[in-house]
Amino acid sequence: MNRIDLQHKTRARPGLSEKYWFENEKTGLKRTLFHRITIPLEPFDSGLEYEEQPVQTEIVIEWLDLRLPDPDDLDHLEISSAKYKDAEASVYVGCAHNLCEIKKISLNKLEKDIYQVAGEILVNFENEGVGQNEKFSFHTTIQHKGT
Repeated sequence: MNRIDLQHKTRARPGLSEKYWFENEKTGLKRTLFHRITIPLEPFDSGLEYEEQPVQTEIVIEWLDLRLPDPDDLDHLEISSAKYKDAEASVYVGCAHNLCEIKKISLNKLEKDIYQVAGEILVNFENEGVGQNEKFSFHTTIQHKGT
């Protein structure tokens, strides 16, 4: 099975955090404020013949129901799949959305609306038949689009 090797082929670029309201009456989901974090990765060669190279992709974490007292203050926030069970994280590689387990993502405020991010995810490439599962650790910054 292929090994993508994200850790040695790419690195995280500065990203974006935004919030959005969503509701779905059919499922009983009341109007809820969610956060989405998008972290682009530097283009890289995935090694997959059927995919256009270099691959341009990003880590997307959405449906984060943070329930913060101030939804625009992300300082000292710790995110994990264990803590936020309904959050979805993925990386699009090999023409597939590869789900990710968020081991830990930490945010620390640098200045107004700018946060330092340190993270580790487990990318489930095996589920889509893209390659071997692998951990990816990263450091970057995100800008939070507040109110």
